[in-house]
Amino acid sequence: MTESAYSIVEARARLGAIAREVSATRQPVAITDHGQTVAILVSPADALELEEMRALAAYRERQARGESAGVPHDEALRRIFGEGGA
Repeated sequence: MTESAYSIVEARARLGAIAREVSATRQPVAITDHGQTVAILVSPADALELEEMRALAAYRERQARGESAGVPHDEALRRIFGEGGA
């Protein structure tokens, strides 16, 4: 999953540089404690993508159960842009 890993002690000493690297390269970095990964540092763009994927998965689960899964596209456009749509 990640190519780079730093111990908690290393990460603490280099956090600024590691964070800038992750943001620039979008390559996640593992933070380890006694050889075990305890956290993964990801770019803001990747974190947003993950949140969107989780929301989509939850939407699809609700839809599969037959629950109200949201607002139809045309209705959403009407609510955002008014009666005339986009």
